[in-house]
Amino acid sequence: MRRLLLPVTAAALTGGALLAVPGVADAATYACKGAQKGVYRICLYNQSGKKISGKTFANAQNGIFIKSSRNITISGNTFKNLHGSKGYAGVHIQDSTGITISGNTFTKLSNAGNMHGVYLVRTSHVRITKNTFSYISGDPVRVRDASNYNTVDNNKMTHSGKYALFSEWAKLPPYGNEKCGKGNVLKNNGYRLNASKQVKVLSGGKGSPPKFGYCRPAGVKDAGGNHKI
Repeated sequence: MRRLLLPVTAAALTGGALLAVPGVADAATYACKGAQKGVYRICLYNQSGKKISGKTFANAQNGIFIKSSRNITISGNTFKNLHGSKGYAGVHIQDSTGITISGNTFTKLSNAGNMHGVYLVRTSHVRITKNTFSYISGDPVRVRDASNYNTVDNNKMTHSGKYALFSEWAKLPPYGNEKCGKGNVLKNNGYRLNASKQVKVLSGGKGSPPKFGYCRPAGVKDAGGNHKI
């Protein structure tokens, strides 16, 4: 009798991530390693041209972790009910460029501090567009440490954040040697502020709790067209 051998999937190799990628080689591509193992659903390291689309990331600490990669597309996914002591973001990106994050839903993300929808660290030329952010404990989008020329446009942001819709924070001196970013913009988004002192953009944050305004010129700017809904 012939036995049917089913392909290994990324879902099987990443602790239940809802991402079926036929073949052992592809599954290994999305497996998390080191400090990210067991903390994120799937991970990409040193990759180019990958697309993650139409998946659900739920009931975990974080969704996707990307490092040292380029030209990645994250579209049409749902990130919901993500929480835990090591919760950072639905999508957490480091040392990467040319990422597109579009048409995703981020909802009910929280941790002991301030979890984000998208968190960019030393990452540039990312476009975050046509996503929905709701009920997120931290600012919907946060950039850190020389993250440059990222655009947040045409999103819907409600019931999310403590400080701003789009904020910058880093371990600036005397706390560390991280750097301010530049050229990051928020434009043409629909929003409803979540806290009495929350604003649309904040730049140059440092310390805990953070104080802002330490980057000149500001690394994050309101480029207009943002409107209340």
